[in-house]
Amino acid sequence: MRRLSNRTTEPVVTEGAARRSLSPYTADRRIILLGVLFTTIVLAYFYAPHDYFFSTRRMTPIFRHLLMVDDSKTAWLTLAVCIVAAFWKNPLPLLKVVDFVGSHITTVAMATVALLALGAVFIYHNKAFSMDEYAAVFQAKTFAAGRLTAQLPPSVVNWLIPPGFNGAFLVASRTTGQAMEAYWPGFSLILAPFEFLGIPWLCNSTLAGITIFLVHRITLDITDDRRAAGWAVLFTFASGAFAAYAISYYSMQAHLTANLLFVWLLLKPTPYRAFGAGIVGSLALVLHNPLPHVLFAAPWIIAFARSKDQRRSFFALTLGYLPLTFLMGAGWLYLREFVTSGDSGFDVISNNINAVFRFPDQSMIDIRVAEIVKMWIWAAPCLFLLAVLGRLRRGDDRHVRLLTQSAVLTFVGYVFFIFDQGHGWGYRYFHSAWGVVPILAACAMTARPESNGRLAAVGGAAAILNLVLVVPLQMAQIDGIITRHAEQLPPPRPEITSISFVTADFTAQTWFNRTRCFATTISSCSAAEMCWMPN
Repeated sequence: MRRLSNRTTEPVVTEGAARRSLSPYTADRRIILLGVLFTTIVLAYFYAPHDYFFSTRRMTPIFRHLLMVDDSKTAWLTLAVCIVAAFWKNPLPLLKVVDFVGSHITTVAMATVALLALGAVFIYHNKAFSMDEYAAVFQAKTFAAGRLTAQLPPSVVNWLIPPGFNGAFLVASRTTGQAMEAYWPGFSLILAPFEFLGIPWLCNSTLAGITIFLVHRITLDITDDRRAAGWAVLFTFASGAFAAYAISYYSMQAHLTANLLFVWLLLKPTPYRAFGAGIVGSLALVLHNPLPHVLFAAPWIIAFARSKDQRRSFFALTLGYLPLTFLMGAGWLYLREFVTSGDSGFDVISNNINAVFRFPDQSMIDIRVAEIVKMWIWAAPCLFLLAVLGRLRRGDDRHVRLLTQSAVLTFVGYVFFIFDQGHGWGYRYFHSAWGVVPILAACAMTARPESNGRLAAVGGAAAILNLVLVVPLQMAQIDGIITRHAEQLPPPRPEITSISFVTADFTAQTWFNRTRCFATTISSCSAAEMCWMPN
């Protein structure tokens, strides 16, 4: 019986050991091949007959332009980087970079802030380029002036905020002239002190530095491997999407930072840390709208609610959500209802109940495919494949599973969103959960003999080459489009408050142009000038 037992159990153990020893090499080779293959498919997307496969006809003009003009050029360089990285065989110099990053995170985070602040000034030109950005800057200037709402001359409200935009980005009363942003004010409150000090360009770059630190800490807490934490930081910094939102005025950088801080506080939960996570989560809910944080946080909240060992932490987490959610969320909705009451020209309730989600039709599928293409191009090559590999290799870790669920739920939630993102770099709607990707990718690079070889060589080469070649191209594209749009306006005269208007037919595109002209010019005014304009 003993020999029979040995015979029946020994092959199973040996086979399992063989699978474990062969799996890393096989998986690493497949990741390399799939990286080149998927990048080739992404490039082919731009040359496919779009009338027969994935059409771009129903996309907004700015989304289609950024996709088919700028991103199509980047795809070629991304493919070249991916191919060169696939043949890179020496990991040692790359591991030295990774180890330095992992061991000097404070220096790296501070350097990130400084570098991205320069990018905000010289690449993004310190401009609120899109209406989403301008709405936050508008409200931040108002807060910095010590007011809750701006005061505009009622007679020119329709010129300053054209019908159709009133309620979409800004909310203004044609009766009283009071104006405020249509989004919730959390990000504007964060931006307001920077506006008051005259350094608004430092806001998102500072949040990006905090993000770098959090990516490092979360990866280190999960893997207990400083080199893996270095990989996570390198993957983050080497991705164009991270840099683009860090130099912009989009609230998505604040969403990314808040969600990562939320996760870090819950990795080692105590009632005090859980309460802090709730406070952070309540701020994330009101940054501009609640959905990004709701989708991201749902798996964590459900996991804590189901765990008998974490009941006290769950109640503390729930309690932490209450103050800011009611104070800022409910208070802001009440203020908006007050501003738009009476004969204001805008009905808050009817606009809020308009459906923005539905089961995907063909045009929505076309949009989501395009956004997946943008996700791939604006990340370090193979990053999403490495994230999948990291999830597979550390799937027994509860925190890795929850991070994966947060990212997947965020992506799936926006599949049912009827609009494309319009302006934006990479896939803007996913950016609130984007920090999960480099963390999971670093989990594929944890300390083991295989991690010092082929995969480290390819992953490191792809990240470094992307940082040196692709990211500068993407920054040049951002600079180019903002410069071209700014050149359409006369430069504002510093000695007077100047507002430029462009008369055009009310088509969707000229509507956008007219409001963009107003946004570009007025963003150079001081906070006081924003809140009072003479007739």
